[in-house]
Amino acid sequence: MPRPDYAYITLTDVTAGEAAVFARWHRDSFVLAPHRVWFASSLAVANGDQDPWPLPAEGRDEDIAAELRRHLASVETP
Repeated sequence: MPRPDYAYITLTDVTAGEAAVFARWHRDSFVLAPHRVWFASSLAVANGDQDPWPLPAEGRDEDIAAELRRHLASVETP
């Protein structure tokens, strides 16, 4: 994604719950506040949405999984 100072990690073949566990660990271990972890989905990018979503700055795996599911539900398929 065309953003300055942006790096990414790709997770493949995972559920929202599995991705949430990794995202929380990454957020809490490597990207400490006030910095944010951002995410996108291949479904969103395939539909032209290049803007990543912010991961909740705090919360449990279940909270993050719910946000990932909200993101997927918001993507309109062609």
